[in-house]
Amino acid sequence: MEKTFPSWLTKQMIRGVRGFNLDAYVMALEGWRRGLTLTWYYDLAEFTNLKIIGFNPIGKSFSLQSTQKKHYFYRSRGDKVANEAVNIVQDKHLTKSYFKKHGVSSPEGVLIKKGITENVIVQSIGHLCYPLVVKPVLGSLGKGVVTNIQSEKELLNSVAYVRKNFDYDDLLIEEHYTGEEYRVYVVADKVVAATKRVPANIVGDGKSSISELIERKNRARKENPYLLKKLIKVDDNLRTFLRNQDLTLESIPAKNKQVFLKGQSNISAGGDPIDVTDSLSNEIKTKAIHAIEAIPNLVHAGVDVISNGKRTAVIEVNATAEVPMHIFPLEGKARNVPEKIMDYYFPETIGLASINAKIYYNHRQILRLLRGKYINNIEIANAPVGKLYAKRYVISGKVQGVGFRRWIRRQAIDRRLHGYARNLKNGNVVVVVGGANKSKVEEFKEVCLIGSKRAEVKSVKEFLWNKQIKVGFEIRKTR
Repeated sequence: MEKTFPSWLTKQMIRGVRGFNLDAYVMALEGWRRGLTLTWYYDLAEFTNLKIIGFNPIGKSFSLQSTQKKHYFYRSRGDKVANEAVNIVQDKHLTKSYFKKHGVSSPEGVLIKKGITENVIVQSIGHLCYPLVVKPVLGSLGKGVVTNIQSEKELLNSVAYVRKNFDYDDLLIEEHYTGEEYRVYVVADKVVAATKRVPANIVGDGKSSISELIERKNRARKENPYLLKKLIKVDDNLRTFLRNQDLTLESIPAKNKQVFLKGQSNISAGGDPIDVTDSLSNEIKTKAIHAIEAIPNLVHAGVDVISNGKRTAVIEVNATAEVPMHIFPLEGKARNVPEKIMDYYFPETIGLASINAKIYYNHRQILRLLRGKYINNIEIANAPVGKLYAKRYVISGKVQGVGFRRWIRRQAIDRRLHGYARNLKNGNVVVVVGGANKSKVEEFKEVCLIGSKRAEVKSVKEFLWNKQIKVGFEIRKTR
């Protein structure tokens, strides 16, 4: 497994940002680093009719603005994606009708409305071939999906189970395609990322039990900011899946033996996201692009594709797809999907974010303000324009308890420099400053030598700083 964090993100930058908020943050950060004005909203509906889906939209709605134009975003979806397109792909049955009209290969399926009797269900699916899949028409995240149904009895039991345990009215019964499953992200007419979704599994070492291997796998997932809440859960379904393989949690798989723990490849259920962008076949790429083209005014989205070498079919499309799965794969190369989306919305800013890959802002504070209803919208201070230069200065002498850090903070703000000042336990003070003006950063050493009125500076040691810098200047706790 390669390192968790890509070159443009660090653990510090995304600390405390989870779930769909992470989707929105990595998108907004990419645009903000390009010099675009970033504004976050408590209630986006006051400013635009961009369709909001799901619960608790706070911290997921923002806008980015240049001197020429402004675009609104909800999570990974921008306003160039029409609300009509969102409505279509939310309805899996309606989506299939668009696929059929445009010749996009998709599993054959039947819509089962609420209240339809078992006899009608059996009659309706007479032309379908087992195995089958039951899924909610308006569902997401794999909730209420039952796969690999082998008989009429299993089908009726599955329909009853979904209706009893999930709040879904209409269901879709489809032919179950077997093969490898992919989430392909398309922007305009190009595939920019592809992730293979492998069902929850462990690989034996010849010594450890399946239970121990699950614990080990979950520890690795907790180190991944996208997967840390998507752990492999040991439940009755997992035990049954193992039992069908004549295994238990105490079984010890042979070395390098892969054991699947669940049938679904859903990442939320413990599946593995594996980057396959460079090795994805042209057939799958073409199918994904055609699926996007089949939906009116859908210019970027995630496409779920299944392929077994003999046939390739599009399962569904997600207009508000998760992009962190491509940034934080369990294996493979990180793909900067936010970069490609911003290239589409603001082509005049292509390449500018890479210059400022180390700068970030305090997103946790923004979330606290929005969730506390302290503000309706908040504009983030603009990122420095141009290449970022940074230095770390360690100041010794009488520099603690004399107002030195507060004085340094005023000097940095006056010069539009960013960073922090911190007392060290050995009596020294460390100052990190960065900005687009290289000379101001280098000249700040002389500022440190001057010090506050009550300070007595003996020496200032200078070091290069190539780590992240938070916009603004703060006084940090002693370390």
